[in-house]
Amino acid sequence: MVTEISLNTICGHTTKIIATKEGKSTHIHIKSTCEKLRKWGTHFDMEMKDLMGGPETILGRKSAEMPLTPTCLVPAAVMNACWLENGMISKNLAREMGKMEIIFDKLE
Repeated sequence: MVTEISLNTICGHTTKIIATKEGKSTHIHIKSTCEKLRKWGTHFDMEMKDLMGGPETILGRKSAEMPLTPTCLVPAAVMNACWLENGMISKNLAREMGKMEIIFDKLE
């Protein structure tokens, strides 16, 4: 199976995350207009131990080596793609929802 997630973020960049479950690993491919993300790494594998988060995971190490802005949604989207691919989030629920949003309700 394959999970694809697209992001249009406040920074103006567009990003697509493609997750594919392959045995015990989930292969991640990131396509982005963001140069920093391309340096962060566009291809890597996530193991089950990486799916719970934390500094010792691949995302934790990547974030320490090449910090992204605190507003970058890509690490959370990578986790969501992995969780979907590994059955930890229902794909039916994700299809039903269609999208997740950050809504700026009031800005004065």
